[in-house]
Amino acid sequence: MTSSSSPKSSFCKIGLCSRQKPLKVMVLGQGGVGKSALVVRFITRRYIGEYDPNLEKVYTFHTVMDNEMVLFEILDTAGQPHESECLTLEANIRWAEAFILMYSVTDKCSFDECNRLKFLINYNKRRRRLGSNSSKEAVTDVPVVLVGNKTDQWGDRMVTLEEGQRRSKEIGCVCFHEISVRESIEQVWSVFRDVCRFWQVHSKCPKLKRSSSDIHSEQIVSPDSTRFICTSKLTTANGTAPPNGTQNTVSPVMMLGKRASTY
Repeated sequence: MTSSSSPKSSFCKIGLCSRQKPLKVMVLGQGGVGKSALVVRFITRRYIGEYDPNLEKVYTFHTVMDNEMVLFEILDTAGQPHESECLTLEANIRWAEAFILMYSVTDKCSFDECNRLKFLINYNKRRRRLGSNSSKEAVTDVPVVLVGNKTDQWGDRMVTLEEGQRRSKEIGCVCFHEISVRESIEQVWSVFRDVCRFWQVHSKCPKLKRSSSDIHSEQIVSPDSTRFICTSKLTTANGTAPPNGTQNTVSPVMMLGKRASTY
């Protein structure tokens, strides 16, 4: 006796069903660190260095990672929102399920800004869960990946690799990358691959919690059993590039605010 499945169920099995749960990623950082360039490079594989600083977008993007179809919703945020836009920023943080916290290795101020942005992530995620959590110190982890960009501008470097690694541990990020959006699509891909893998671990184990006092002393083990410091000096042999034959689609689905990042 043979069994048959409906076309809809077949599509669901390969991840093409329209009801697929999206991975909501928010890219945060000061203006000019390369947020828009990172997102566009990931989606189109092209490097574009100039962007309208007054735009902020959410992109939808279907792709294959680890042999599974993944639906990304990526919010490319404003670099330096005005005070009147702070409420929008906090609402966006509560919307997101994973974060890329980005700075430029040529700009120490953008590096220091990551501390404030990580605090905002912790604060808004904690506030969202207070109603169902008896302990104010218990915070469900959300994946936050720290990314240092513009390593190709080695003559202008102001933040060392070691400082980035140390800051990642201090503020409780799950992973750290140093990349050049301009020079390497493989490094860009590895950032989103780790975001996806940590998000999958978090989604499957939502009860994993730790106190805020533990943030400075430990990090989550990488889903692929690698070191928690993923410095992204990677080659295509590591499987960081999209698989051959992947069909990628992108469509801006909404406009938020008035600003976006530039390289």
